[in-house]
Amino acid sequence: MEKKKMGIEREGDQNLNNKNYGNYLKVNRKFSGITAIKLSEGLCTRSMICEIEAGRKSAGWLLRERLLRRSRMADEEYESCLNYEDGCEWRMQEEIIDYLEAGDVCRMGGALSKYADKFSIEKISPEFQGKAYPEKGDVIKRLRRQFYLGMLGMCKRLEGAAKREMEVIFEAAVRQTVPGFSNSILTGLVLCAEEINLILEYARCLLGEEAIRQCRELEQYLCSTRMEDEIKVLNYPKLVFVLCELLLNRKGAGSGEYKEVVRLCDLAIELLRKTNRAYYLFELFGIKKEAMVRLEELEPEKRNFTEEMKLEMEEWVAAFRHLYGQFGIRIQHGSDVYLYRRQDIYEAGDIIRARRRMLKISQQKLQEQVTCTLETLQNMERKKCSTQPFYIQEMCTVLGLSPLCERTELAAPSFEARKLEREIRHAANNGEFDKNLEQLDELKTLIDMSDPINRQWVLRTEGMARYRLGQIGFKEYEELILQSFQCTLPLSVMEYSDEKECYLTNSEMESIYHYSLLVSDENPEEAYRRMKVVFRLEKEFEAEGREVNHIRTYELYTGYKARLLYQLDEYEISKQYIEKTIRMCLQMGRLNIIDSVLYTWLCNDEVQVKKTEPEGECYSLEKGLEICFSLSRFCRNSVQEQFLKRIIYELKNEKEH
Repeated sequence: MEKKKMGIEREGDQNLNNKNYGNYLKVNRKFSGITAIKLSEGLCTRSMICEIEAGRKSAGWLLRERLLRRSRMADEEYESCLNYEDGCEWRMQEEIIDYLEAGDVCRMGGALSKYADKFSIEKISPEFQGKAYPEKGDVIKRLRRQFYLGMLGMCKRLEGAAKREMEVIFEAAVRQTVPGFSNSILTGLVLCAEEINLILEYARCLLGEEAIRQCRELEQYLCSTRMEDEIKVLNYPKLVFVLCELLLNRKGAGSGEYKEVVRLCDLAIELLRKTNRAYYLFELFGIKKEAMVRLEELEPEKRNFTEEMKLEMEEWVAAFRHLYGQFGIRIQHGSDVYLYRRQDIYEAGDIIRARRRMLKISQQKLQEQVTCTLETLQNMERKKCSTQPFYIQEMCTVLGLSPLCERTELAAPSFEARKLEREIRHAANNGEFDKNLEQLDELKTLIDMSDPINRQWVLRTEGMARYRLGQIGFKEYEELILQSFQCTLPLSVMEYSDEKECYLTNSEMESIYHYSLLVSDENPEEAYRRMKVVFRLEKEFEAEGREVNHIRTYELYTGYKARLLYQLDEYEISKQYIEKTIRMCLQMGRLNIIDSVLYTWLCNDEVQVKKTEPEGECYSLEKGLEICFSLSRFCRNSVQEQFLKRIIYELKNEKEH
């Protein structure tokens, strides 16, 4: 007989899972310098936050996510595991976001109506114009209302609705979690990216000076609030565009406004460059250019200065315009879906089923190692009903997974450990591997090294640092990577060939990736073979149409796959993967790997053109390389920039001789 009936939990069952998440939240909150009372405002009480952090209260998926986002943790830093009911809601939300991205107003409206009916959300009637809309209720109810209203407002914008109609909808949306918003000052509030965007959408509906005042307040909030660039970039470029547009259209606008527009655009563009994003990039280029033209008319002596700025900007605009046109992506932003796409979300039943099959463990055998019944396990895998978190936690532990509902590559670190983890990543990105080793020694004293999740990350990170410093050779490094992988999975999994499904954590995929990279230059065929199980997982994302929900891993590994295929003379297939990767990255406003995969595209082209037009490939290749070079310059990819500079120089020399 099952040990839990009718929702009554065995004492202590839920506590461990709650404590895991609670500690995770507390670490991130403190890391961002946010107090419990500030985090709770508009959502719940301070005491509830304390209870959640202590593990004495649970938080549903919507609240878990909102608290983490308010604690300014980037989506790409964690994976989420949802139960059946939460998974159903997530899929409904994603369907609405899909229609928003496609600009399909009719289907979006239908999906929104269905969502409102499912969760008993009060719909806004056509007559709704400033009338009271519910703001009370439990936090989950209000978060659902906010999503519904926010998406409804976006839908109305696509329809070209009147500003007044959208204003009351967006204000109602904001007030669900920011009570008293219309009369409040933002300074001191803790808001997530979605809340900030709703306030900005509300501001866009206001008139004249009131709209400018609201946007200035938002700009001050974003610039004065402690947050990392990866979080700030979600809102700042759009805000700057909206504010600058208002300033340029301001009655009696003069040189002061034009100078402010140029300054703000420069700040936003610089942020995009630092984070390798393209959110509202063309809008910012366009409005900056307009401001400079107007400034020249008023102050002709500034012409030389502005001309230099325009030349650089025009180079980038031309490169991006060519790139977007080549791959059939509209340049201007339409829908801000990047704000709402949830990353690395999985459903518990899918994870358990895939992981169990990968390890060749039967349902019966797994059930014998946990406390739930076989029927519970079967229902969970078939996604027929939700399962108690404690059972999921037990199964995850047996299957070599972290039991956290929200998890990073290190298991439940302390505040100090999380801070050090960030520093180690930054040092590695900058090639400071001596510093890495010192920091890793300190980190080992702050985390539980008996936890396989932690050992996996440390072994891989330490191995790379020692290899780059020449302290160990190729074979030793290879062995450390394999040891890292084996912390959570047997090596046999790398040969997993089941066409149905598989599941790997981001950390496990990264270990396989490093293992493959070791031989990618000398033996691309072997490198491709080593990545087989990761490429299998990417195919699964494609089959489900959810590549955008795993964009970080998808762009990296698909780009890598394209390079290996090129090395293996599979030119057409390589280009197909590149095209899909570039299109998706551009749609999501991501520039992380654009220059490198575009270079692989050009290499494919060069080989194919040489076969058909031996005399005609140079110009086309040279132009493509210059575009690639401009993209590398924009993204501050100095290594790729220098490499391309040398290639272009050699090509021109070859052409001249």
